[in-house]
Amino acid sequence: MNTKELNIKCLICGKSFKHLGSHIAKGHKILCRDYKKEFGLDYNFPLISADVKKKKQDKFNERREYYLKNFKKEGKKWQFKKGHTNRQRFSKMSIERARQNLAWIDTHKAGTCPICRMTFEHLASHLYNAHGLIEARK
Repeated sequence: MNTKELNIKCLICGKSFKHLGSHIAKGHKILCRDYKKEFGLDYNFPLISADVKKKKQDKFNERREYYLKNFKKEGKKWQFKKGHTNRQRFSKMSIERARQNLAWIDTHKAGTCPICRMTFEHLASHLYNAHGLIEARK
């Protein structure tokens, strides 16, 4: 298999890279999130090739216990507070998926937000207040 096939192609200049994020930041002088927003990519779209991702996973698995012990403080279940999100990180794709699910969401009082993946008692209120996806109810 050709190594060029494993690389990710830059949508600005058309060249292939293993670490596209570095190229975008240094070569085109834009942030990765702006690149993803400009081309309508999902905010969690990877900007590294599959073989680099595999190498990183293997390296993590070699030192798994060390990373997990030092990543999380003792007694804490999560590293970050629940509900703290950056609203600017939602891509057009994830917002469109949420809009497509609005018919189902409207029939259910409680549920999980398809954008920020949190559970709410009043999902329609959350979608209106946090994401502006549903019109205000009378």
